[in-house]
This record gives sequence, C-alpha cells and structure tokens, in this order.
Amino acid sequence: MKLTAGQQAPRFIMQDVVGETIDLQDYAGQKLMISFYRFSSCPFCNLRIQRILGQYNKFEDHGLRMISFWQSPRDSILEHVGQQQAPFPMIPDPTKHIYRLYHVENSWMGALKVMRDPIMVMKAMKGGFNPAKSDGEMNQLPADFLINPDFTIHQAYYGEHIGDHIGFADIEQFLGI
Repeated sequence: MKLTAGQQAPRFIMQDVVGETIDLQDYAGQKLMISFYRFSSCPFCNLRIQRILGQYNKFEDHGLRMISFWQSPRDSILEHVGQQQAPFPMIPDPTKHIYRLYHVENSWMGALKVMRDPIMVMKAMKGGFNPAKSDGEMNQLPADFLINPDFTIHQAYYGEHIGDHIGFADIEQFLGI
C-alpha cells in the first residue's frame, strides 16, 4: 500500500556513497525531500539530477534538504550519476530495502509510458545521458516524498513512468516560494 500525506515517514539508517551514515532522525526540524531513482546510468534519472542541481541553491536557501536512493551499487553511482557531484546524499540500495519501506513500485507499463514524452527522451539523450549497463531493474518507477519537519509526509509522489518525478511547482509550494 502506497504511503500518503499525513503518515510518518519510515525511518532508515544507511551509508551513502562517501561512507557517511545517513539517519532520517538527523533531519528532525527540517523540510526534506527523499527521492527514489532507478539505476545510476539511467538517462532520465541523470536528467532529473541535472534539473535538480539547477534549482538546488534556491531550494536549499528555503530550507530544503535532500536525500536520494539508487538501486545501483556504490561504485556504479560514483561512476555515473556521481559525476554530477550532487551536494546531497546519494544512497545505494541494491537490495531495495528502503524502496520496499516506502512502497516504491515496478511497472513494465510505466517503463513504456515514457515514450509518450518524446521531448524528455530527446533531452536525456541530448544531455549525453545514455544508458551504459543497467545495474537495476529496468521497470523501477521513481518516487519522491516531501517530508515535514516532524517526519510526517507532506506529499507522496509515485511516478507514473520511468522519468516521472514530482514537479518543481509542488516543491516550491512546500517551501512557500
């Protein structure tokens, strides 16, 4: 069953790609976005990270902290998406333990739905984000969670296709921008 607004965000303690311990409890009193991605060489995931980085300073200035989960192992994350040098934790979860806690789903129909957005496909390819090897499930759908300072979920967004993430307008509304 998918998580919904008002529920408590499931707690986790994990190691990120640089070996730092990331404990959800350390974010008490802060607004947080937790994002779940496919695999580290996914063109749509890398395009999303590029777009997030373009807005990151504005989001951070308004108090947003971010954490990202990847179904790829550490070395693959560093080799691919890690090249973008995101200033927030990137956590490998190849066993998808945290994905299951947050009820992030897989869907072959969702994997095919991205073709309804040829502009996104072209932007990902033009951006040089070409898939290398897949070290995750090809039909993994993304998800984003906006978490209130008291760890209640403000908004749970489950992607409908493999490139579908919460809109920036929703993030800005959450931050009062």
